Amino acid sequence: MPRRNGRLSLKKKTVLTVVCMAVPVVLILIAAGLQRGVFWVDDTKYGEEIGKAAARHGVDPQLVRAVIYQESRFRPEAVGDHGEVGLMQVLPSGAVADWARLHGRRVPSHASLMRVELNLEIGVWYLARALARWSAYRERIPLALIQYNAGEARAERWKPEKPDGDVVSRIRIGSTKTYVEKIVARYHRYIGKK
Repeated sequence: MPRRNGRLSLKKKTVLTVVCMAVPVVLILIAAGLQRGVFWVDDTKYGEEIGKAAARHGVDPQLVRAVIYQESRFRPEAVGDHGEVGLMQVLPSGAVADWARLHGRRVPSHASLMRVELNLEIGVWYLARALARWSAYRERIPLALIQYNAGEARAERWKPEKPDGDVVSRIRIGSTKTYVEKIVARYHRYIGKK
């Protein structure tokens, strides 16, 4: 009998040791997830700044919010795998360079692109251009999102033959299709559309 209690005690000690070692790791993972916006995102942040940039460029602020949620989870310091920067994940060699050229300015530094106001100015300007480019299409928002995510050439390739045609079914890159679907769904949630 005493031997059996000793084994049980050893098993309990082993389980307790494993749990004690696992708890800090789990807490670190949860903290990292919270910091990166994996578990919870405050998508009401920067409301005033979003509203101003959206008004300046004639874009629905709820669409801007949906794009920001997908792009950076509202983290101004976010940097993408291909060099995208900030809230709206603007690409220095793409949208940022276009914005600078058309506004007669120098390309802003990487650090300045993390400033909320500047990042929104460039990102919303770029999104507004894409929306204007596809304004004759019933699904101009998906086409603009394709352009924002995958470039104008792909949007051109995937546009429907007729302006009232479906867009999403024509997208040939899975990640872009998912990107568009998620933003459109979130945008509809923000505006209360079913």
